[in-house]
Amino acid sequence: MASGEDHELEEKGKKPCCNMTPFILMIALSVHACFEGLALGLQTNLASALSIELAIFIHKGAAASALGISLVKAFPNDFTTVRWLMFTFSMSTPLGIAIGILASGAGEIIDVIFSSLAAGTFVYIGCTEIVVSEFSVPGYRWWKLLFFLIGAAIIICLFFIPGS
Repeated sequence: MASGEDHELEEKGKKPCCNMTPFILMIALSVHACFEGLALGLQTNLASALSIELAIFIHKGAAASALGISLVKAFPNDFTTVRWLMFTFSMSTPLGIAIGILASGAGEIIDVIFSSLAAGTFVYIGCTEIVVSEFSVPGYRWWKLLFFLIGAAIIICLFFIPGS
């Protein structure tokens, strides 16, 4: 049975459109994860590799949780689709690592480009998908803002840690 809104759209000759946000989020997070893997695979010394690995480890759970919640909300009765999309996301980092290892002899400019793309996709996803959707939901907005600012401050403080 179609809902009243779906029935009205069918009468007008239009079909209801599916929500593409979960797919776009999965693609964006997967591309970001692939670029993270590329940046890790391109590392030539252990200290740099461990710092990137730690960064991936720290935020991978948050990205997977955000994606999983979005997918379960979009497909509450279709866990097969949720599992396949999560599997695709989970394979993105290892794929990127493999490509990065294969391209590791190409030079430092490749490392800079891929690291920049990984950071850019993360900022894009955060600003356009996650932050916007979280602040559009009423309730706890001041807490959300506080923790958003704390997270931003932590990231800014990382800049001041001396690198190798």
